[in-house]
Amino acid sequence: MDGWFVAFAIGSSLLLAGAAALLLVGYINTLPAALASGWRAALPVAVVPVLGPLWFAWTRGDDFRLARYQLMGALLLGALAAALILSFGPYFAERLVAEMIEAAKMR
Repeated sequence: MDGWFVAFAIGSSLLLAGAAALLLVGYINTLPAALASGWRAALPVAVVPVLGPLWFAWTRGDDFRLARYQLMGALLLGALAAALILSFGPYFAERLVAEMIEAAKMR
């Protein structure tokens, strides 16, 4: 394709990778503490994917401020990646299909 597609692919991939890394680190910071706090605190963290650890980090105060920021950053990066993919993905898909049709006509 072209440089814009490469920029789109790299940007969306880096945003998703950053979101996944921050989400994983946020889980690692909250899950053992939630299990140590008892099943009432651990059940939402283990069952509800993103909001459970965020709720746990939010209700525990300043002790889990870093985990709270990591989880909020993961949500922000994931939302930015989704917005990028949903806004520019159809454009690049249409261009790719048009190029494939053009290449098929030349054969």
